[in-house]
Amino acid sequence: DENMACFEPCCFVHHSSFLIELEEFVSKYGSSSSSLEESLSNIQKLLVTHFYNHSPMFTPKHMGVAQGFSGFTVFWIHLVIPGCNLSRTQFPKAYFYKTDGHISFLCLDSHMQNYKDSKLRMVAGNRLKEIVEVIKTHAA
Repeated sequence: DENMACFEPCCFVHHSSFLIELEEFVSKYGSSSSSLEESLSNIQKLLVTHFYNHSPMFTPKHMGVAQGFSGFTVFWIHLVIPGCNLSRTQFPKAYFYKTDGHISFLCLDSHMQNYKDSKLRMVAGNRLKEIVEVIKTHAA
């Protein structure tokens, strides 16, 4: 599956709609040198370092545990996209689901698009249900 990338000790399994949202953001606000692949690769490497190498890469200003996902470990993060000439507050906010061996981005939106966090959380909740099923079959 093109949505999966495994790095020891973690597999990334992203919601397909997240990849579309990230690609649209990068193509709209990035430079000609930025790409979806580079952006995703950078984010994934930083998360592996943060969570699995126990070398914190993110402060509470940039990443935190999202509330209200009933027993699922969901985080929010402000994504820094290489080659985007944006201020810190303009980078997109994304939600991702984390298990012991998987990290799954669910959705993203940005103040550049006047997002409402409550709406983004609702989208994350809906996509979480789908990605949980995908991971069950991936882990088997």
